[in-house]
Amino acid sequence: MPVLAISLLMVGLSTGVIGLLGSNDYLWQAGLFLVLAAVPLLVVRTIYKSQRVSADQLADADRAGYVRALDHVARGLLDVPSPRGGNRADHDEQVAGNVITLRPHHRSQPERKAQ
Repeated sequence: MPVLAISLLMVGLSTGVIGLLGSNDYLWQAGLFLVLAAVPLLVVRTIYKSQRVSADQLADADRAGYVRALDHVARGLLDVPSPRGGNRADHDEQVAGNVITLRPHHRSQPERKAQ
């Protein structure tokens, strides 16, 4: 299927470009049809390939995560609170650890009402 999808895509692209440059409506429409027929095949191939993970790849990913966690513990990155700077320190926001909210609640501004 990958060879079919890639060849269909290449033939469709070249046919479409030749049709556009030569002002041939039927040729570029045929190229567009071939490209649109190739795209779902490429999507299916990509999804299939991403779902087929071997046991060695899973073990490597697990080992890398474990090593990274040990590195963070050894450096003390998990226990030290992150430094907070700027004007966020003035507001009494409730955050957990080193989480910085994207839209902090500013309580110092008066509530706006319609007149």
